[in-house]
Amino acid sequence: MKARSIIVTLLFVLLAECAAAQAVILFDEQRHDFGEVQENLGVVTHNFEFRNAGNEPLVISKVRTSCGCTVPEYSEEPVAPGERGHVKITFNPSGRPGKFSKSINVYTNTTPERTILRILGNVVQDANVPDMQYAYRIGDVALKSLHLSMSKIVKGRIMEDSLEVVNVGATPLVPRAVNVPRHIAVAFTPDTLLKGEVGMMHITYDPDAVDDWGYRRDEFNIVGTASDNTLLEDTHYNTITVSGVLQEDFEAYTAEQLEQAPILVVGRKSVDFKVVEGTKKVRREVYVVNAGYTPLVIHKIRTDGGVINAYVKKNKIKPGQSTTMVIEIDPMRARSNTLLSDIFIVSNDPNNASQAIRVTAELR
Repeated sequence: MKARSIIVTLLFVLLAECAAAQAVILFDEQRHDFGEVQENLGVVTHNFEFRNAGNEPLVISKVRTSCGCTVPEYSEEPVAPGERGHVKITFNPSGRPGKFSKSINVYTNTTPERTILRILGNVVQDANVPDMQYAYRIGDVALKSLHLSMSKIVKGRIMEDSLEVVNVGATPLVPRAVNVPRHIAVAFTPDTLLKGEVGMMHITYDPDAVDDWGYRRDEFNIVGTASDNTLLEDTHYNTITVSGVLQEDFEAYTAEQLEQAPILVVGRKSVDFKVVEGTKKVRREVYVVNAGYTPLVIHKIRTDGGVINAYVKKNKIKPGQSTTMVIEIDPMRARSNTLLSDIFIVSNDPNNASQAIRVTAELR
């Protein structure tokens, strides 16, 4: 009995020592307000400093943010007891006007393992910047926007749209498009822009020349050249983006075709993976049914980012039949511990050409 009592006492002592031996992370602050951030002045940074208040080395295993606009840097070497470390956060305000609040999840060998930091503020444009109407510059070429949204891009039709440009330099220039995708054509009128002259950049889009469906984003560059076609010295390549949703020409359907059209029905409008632990890929399945009277064709399954992959086992479904859509999450590609994303099924259902399924998960 005495020997047993000694063993029990030793076990309690060992457990107490193990419980006491741990790293403890103490941040000087866990919330930083940038206040007003000028969009045109570039990125802002803040250093969250911490101290290891424990008696074991502290190790940061990973730092995940809630947005790609927020980039972390952190102490990668173990922080000894009593020593200090940091988590540096860089926020890019470009294209994000208005109030923002971003979370930063710091994972360490502490209990609990996750500490949440937060940055917030308000992105504003500088009222003192002249001529905000043409806020985007490519050398001496000024534009109101670097993005053209064409909304619906209908298969079988040539789509056209334009962006306004102006010469803000002191000499005539010839704007020129380079690195243009083969299904897009770009032309400028007039060909040569005089000092202060406003012109148009015309964009022609041939959806039949590209094998794609649903939302698509294309890019090309424009440069400014002198009248002799030499590149102006102060001109830099800048990207112009063109976006839109490629779909069938449903407006050409007759009343009978619409009545007999396929109807895409999904088994669930949202899929919650709940808690996903570790780095292994996990899967769920959702039924997709054709409730119409003609074959349903699934042109494309579009996912946002590389964390989620989805595919259907059959792309063409007869009336009254179904197929299975497999949804897969790869935790290794995640940049945040909270997953909230959409999968879009692009089909020939005229009433629901792009149907969304919400995917959620908590990654640990």
